[in-house]
Amino acid sequence: MEDKNLIYNLIALELTSGLDEQQKEELQSWIVMSPKNLSEYNEVVKLLTFSARLAAMKKIDAGKDLLLVKKKLNPIVKLNNWLLNFQRVAAILILPLLVFTTWTISNRSQSIKVCTVMKSSETAYGVRSQIILSDGTKVWLNSGTKLSYPEEFHGDSREVKLTGEAYFQVESDKDHPFFVDLNGYKVKATGTKFNISNYLNDNIITAYLEHGKISWFEYLNEKQKEPVLLKENDIIILNKGEKKYKIQNTDGRKYLSWIDGKLVFKNDNTEDVAVRLGRWFNADIIFDKKLSQSGYVFTATFKQESLEEALKLLSYSTPINYKIIQGSQQPDSSFSQRKVIITKK
Repeated sequence: MEDKNLIYNLIALELTSGLDEQQKEELQSWIVMSPKNLSEYNEVVKLLTFSARLAAMKKIDAGKDLLLVKKKLNPIVKLNNWLLNFQRVAAILILPLLVFTTWTISNRSQSIKVCTVMKSSETAYGVRSQIILSDGTKVWLNSGTKLSYPEEFHGDSREVKLTGEAYFQVESDKDHPFFVDLNGYKVKATGTKFNISNYLNDNIITAYLEHGKISWFEYLNEKQKEPVLLKENDIIILNKGEKKYKIQNTDGRKYLSWIDGKLVFKNDNTEDVAVRLGRWFNADIIFDKKLSQSGYVFTATFKQESLEEALKLLSYSTPINYKIIQGSQQPDSSFSQRKVIITKK
């Protein structure tokens, strides 16, 4: 994206002191880049021209100018009436012109809108990353996540959109609250640390508050009550289908450990294990029906283990067998996901 401040400075120089050859070439290249740029150039030129005229009008000393005119005229001629009429005419002409010019500049300024450029960062399954937004906010992205955000924040608030899981360290700014759009729901923060999980295929959305304050609300619901306020170590769990939520005060290590490269299970059922283990290792994890209905829960922590090592460790604490089916090469030369079949011993 071009630096608009630099472009506007070049236009101002062109109208005042002039441009050198390199500056002329740079400005001309930007103008011919698109019809939008040409239109914006013409608008800025008009705005600067009106501003210069207004500044010049403010410097007019009508009384002094009239004395100079009087001195140059024949002192014998009686000009009192003429000068009086001239002052009246000048006042009648200049005042509306000043009003018109001020109104025009105000409207021209409002017509030059700030151009918001949206960007997005994505992580593939099995990959994690970190980005820093323009306001200094740090965001960690878990595997299979997409974050959409403006290149520069403008206006009274800062807003991003999340699909997947991310941990936020929001720079404090009470005058410009930070919003995370979750496609129907939003989390509002000013300066705080929190984790959100909002995968499209999950039945739930969660938001865990580590430090500070956040509020949760459904922005598509016209009957929305007061926002739900969370305190530190609270997690809100929303059931998408039922549109019902519950809040628990809990140990956040399970929800934040992924930031340090750890996958933690703590009394998790087979469904949760299948989803999170699959995202972590980019594999399709399938528990057979008998095992899913057995009521087994899993507690384990993985960090640098491979998929096979992780499955082996799970089999030590739970009576399971597993089979890994390697992915096959597709017509486009890519490979399909590995598949893991887990059965009860």
